[in-house]
Amino acid sequence: MKKLLFLVIVVLLLYIFRADWLSAYARLFTINNATDGSDVMIILSGNIDTRPAYGAKLYHEGYAKRVFLTREKNFNGKFSPYVDAINAYAERQLKSMDVPVEFLPSTHDEGAMSTMDEALDTVAFLKANPDIIHVTLVTDAPHTYRSWYAFQKAFEANGLGHIDLKMAAAPNAIFDENNWYTTEKGLLYYFTESIKVLMYWVNLENNPNITPT
Repeated sequence: MKKLLFLVIVVLLLYIFRADWLSAYARLFTINNATDGSDVMIILSGNIDTRPAYGAKLYHEGYAKRVFLTREKNFNGKFSPYVDAINAYAERQLKSMDVPVEFLPSTHDEGAMSTMDEALDTVAFLKANPDIIHVTLVTDAPHTYRSWYAFQKAFEANGLGHIDLKMAAAPNAIFDENNWYTTEKGLLYYFTESIKVLMYWVNLENNPNITPT
């Protein structure tokens, strides 16, 4: 009887304070420590509704001297016009905001298919430009932790542990850390991101020798 009562109390407390612990869970995915004066800002591909505009805002506030976009890869020929349009839209949006943006050179057949691809493209770029020390990544808030983790692992495996990597969490107009569980898009984003983080933990902890291809 005591065990049942204890279980009921725990469930009741979880329900009463669900907003607090669900928000705390979401905050585990967010790193937002960007400061002004970075050598380069890299805006990761993936969400053209949030990342380019936020990157433009930070650029005009002095957060970086140069701005780069990663290019999403055309992995399926019949969808090429759609993917090309996404890349072109992000570039056009930034230039319309007076941001002198460039595409980050890619070592993966002109585009990246994952966050790790973007990290390895950045490794190759930094090796070719050893004067760059301070790097800021712009991506959606729920994606910042996994991006930071992937980039740090790639840097450490390639002799770039000295790079000062900062994260800029782009806000989302539909959901944030406090209400994500009340929207379909928020639930989907955090659910899939949870799985992807676990995948990156397993894969990268067991693959310390990460080098560009």
